[in-house]
Amino acid sequence: MANKPVLIIGGVCILLAIASFGIAWSSGARGIEEVSNVDINEFIEGPNTSFTYTYTDDDGKGSGGWYVMMDGEYNDANGNNRTDACEDVTFTITDSSGNDVAGEAGHLICSHSNDWKDEWADPVENDGRIVFGYVCATIDSTNQVRYTCTIGEEYTIASETQLYVFDKDSHDLEYVDAGLAFLGSGVMSILGTCCCSFGFILVLVGALTGGAPKPMVGYMPQQGMMPQQGMQQQGMMPQQVGQMPIQQPQYTVGAGIDSSRVADTPVSVENSPPGVWDKQP
Repeated sequence: MANKPVLIIGGVCILLAIASFGIAWSSGARGIEEVSNVDINEFIEGPNTSFTYTYTDDDGKGSGGWYVMMDGEYNDANGNNRTDACEDVTFTITDSSGNDVAGEAGHLICSHSNDWKDEWADPVENDGRIVFGYVCATIDSTNQVRYTCTIGEEYTIASETQLYVFDKDSHDLEYVDAGLAFLGSGVMSILGTCCCSFGFILVLVGALTGGAPKPMVGYMPQQGMMPQQGMQQQGMMPQQVGQMPIQQPQYTVGAGIDSSRVADTPVSVENSPPGVWDKQP
């Protein structure tokens, strides 16, 4: 007979594993859908000569900021480590009070050197646009290039040249949400695998560890009769396990009789009626 409690626990673990696999599949499918639905062009605005954005940093870990772009190609014909198309282009950055914060909130890089190429940060390759400036990219702040932006402040990017602006921070957040969905899917898959394995082990143990109940120590059941009936037929009272055997009392014939009170009368055989042994042959 199987060990039912162990089998039940194993079955519950397997059911939980199946449920976790379903959640993992749903979470993973949602992550794939979110990634596949991300259209990078939806995060690029322009062309225009002025853009205004509000700086936010909800998690306090910095922002990807905004990448300033223009029409052109990544070339450095004169070898001065600057992209030729943006060498003579400038843009301004002002806050909501009209203060010029260029150099604090943003930088015009226009770099084409071995140390850094703006082409490395281009969101769409070979689209006829080049990146040459960055605004409020605080997550990428370094000692050489530092961005100082105030949460809730509005910043206006303006230029005489037609510009495009890539909202890098909003774009990255889309992938963060999808990444969290994938992470949740992976965690649930691992938990489901562990729970399923544990459940199968319990089911196997429960199936193998069951058995017929063992007889009680202290008596041997007789075939064809109940132990109680067998002992009654033998004149014995049933004993409970753990008790000493009951000693049956012993009796002696004549015990307890006072011999002084017994009459000492001789018995005569003379007056006895003749028996068969008195006959003569």
